[in-house]
Amino acid sequence: MNVETYLVQLGPELILLLGACAVLVVGATKASHGIASISPAVSLFVVALALLATLRLGVPDGTVAPPGLWLTSLTFYTRLIALGVGLLIVLVNWHQPVARERGEYLSMILFSLLGVLLTASANDLLVLFFAVELVSIPTYVLIALSREDGRASEAAVKYFFLGAMAAAILAYGLSFLYGAAGTTTLHVLGDGAVRSTLAFGSSMGGTALVGLLLVFAGLAFKIAAVPLHVYAADVYEGAASPVTGLLGFVPKLAGFIALVKIFGACQWELPVAVNWMVWVVAAVTMTTGNVLGLLQTNVKRMLAYSSIAHTGYMLIALMVGPVAGQGPMRDGVAALLFYVAVYGVMNLGAFAALAAFKVSGRAVETLDELAGIASRAPLAAFALVVCVFSLMGIPPFAGFLGKVYVFSSAFSLDQSHAFRGPLIALAVIGVVNSAIAAAYYLRIAATAYMRKRTDEVLPTGGSPIRWGLALCSVLMLVLFAWPRGLANEARNATVVLHGSIRPVDARLTMSIDDTLERQVQATGSNPADSGFRLPGSEQTVEQMTTTTPVASRALKPTTHSDQP
Repeated sequence: MNVETYLVQLGPELILLLGACAVLVVGATKASHGIASISPAVSLFVVALALLATLRLGVPDGTVAPPGLWLTSLTFYTRLIALGVGLLIVLVNWHQPVARERGEYLSMILFSLLGVLLTASANDLLVLFFAVELVSIPTYVLIALSREDGRASEAAVKYFFLGAMAAAILAYGLSFLYGAAGTTTLHVLGDGAVRSTLAFGSSMGGTALVGLLLVFAGLAFKIAAVPLHVYAADVYEGAASPVTGLLGFVPKLAGFIALVKIFGACQWELPVAVNWMVWVVAAVTMTTGNVLGLLQTNVKRMLAYSSIAHTGYMLIALMVGPVAGQGPMRDGVAALLFYVAVYGVMNLGAFAALAAFKVSGRAVETLDELAGIASRAPLAAFALVVCVFSLMGIPPFAGFLGKVYVFSSAFSLDQSHAFRGPLIALAVIGVVNSAIAAAYYLRIAATAYMRKRTDEVLPTGGSPIRWGLALCSVLMLVLFAWPRGLANEARNATVVLHGSIRPVDARLTMSIDDTLERQVQATGSNPADSGFRLPGSEQTVEQMTTTTPVASRALKPTTHSDQP
């Protein structure tokens, strides 16, 4: 393919890059306050334009592979949720920076979103490393610029030095993988199929094993997993609430996408020791986050430990891995992709609620400052409770479906799967932890509604942050009532993980499980036994739902693109 084709297909990334540079230049000049004040509007326009370009381009067919990149259905999904939540992030951060720093501040948000998009498209170890770092480095600046407070500077320094250590570990691990594979390329395309250069099998050599462990450790910092979680509470508390909402989503999304790409390149055939290591990290991460969250009186620290706990839940889905032809109820990666999108919105909404008003001239951070806020700011308090209840995982909010998908994916593993028992046990630990977490989530809601308030409450941030907060809370209700759109996109994004570069036919993305349930209700028989076929399909349900164990991903499954 020629350069022009590559530029067109990389349209969203180029829009973000050029937009970020333009906003940065405007901010760097000694422009008047009037010119600097348009930076938020320009940033919002840039993200919206990149999102429109994503929708216009549609799902890449997997045949476009610019140097170091590979555009796939996973690229499309990551663009969709990163830019969609990015619009909300810009709204929430609209009035956070002072006027003289507004251009630099908002350009850092755009650069960080660009890093997420490049992470999803990376097909080279070096590109993957630089993409992940492009996500992280702007956040160091954002924390320092977020407010004129000594705690912000302290948080930025802590985050920077720990981030530099994690980057060194990640780079060292990638060098080991390069030494084991003999190339930095992750996948080689040819003849309609994909060959992975990291397909060492479960008996991989020592060099590859060390590399894989180091890469996981480096990315554990991005997703705030134990033991590289120690920065989260201090950094979340020190940064301004709008920035904290960004920190809870953007680096986490990039970290999990990078893990999916590395594990996918290994064809999900991981040594037993690696599986047990991830199992222990997931269990300890969710337990540590929830237990420490119970001990907090600062709401931002409470939500920081909540973020750590949610990382533990997502690691369950990562361990389950992709299951060909299935949706989030049975496909771990699809469940992970659905959950991280929902988590990004509800977490951002919770921090936006804290940033939407001040109490006695102070930003709301502690439970005492949040006390009785519903009597003075009822709409903001209601939106906060919606997002908190969604984090808790109760209906009728989207967080409930996210947890159902994650936990059910572990329970749905095939009987022959070697790690089925431990993963079911891990899912049970996750359910117990969700019950523990309800205690501190309910404290937030009860404090906002049941305690009395005597001092003054003033709205802050203007209408953009209130719009952002309202959209976050509404989306939690909408995605619960209509999850199929996002769930189908998450399911389609996993096609590339099955050794296929063919796109999914959007006409056939309806849930197989839903179709089977309707057939059972109508006939009282087993659809697989009766040769039932999906609409427009020439294959029986038995053929469509045949899956391979997670431990063996070498066989290329049937995909919807094979249908007429």
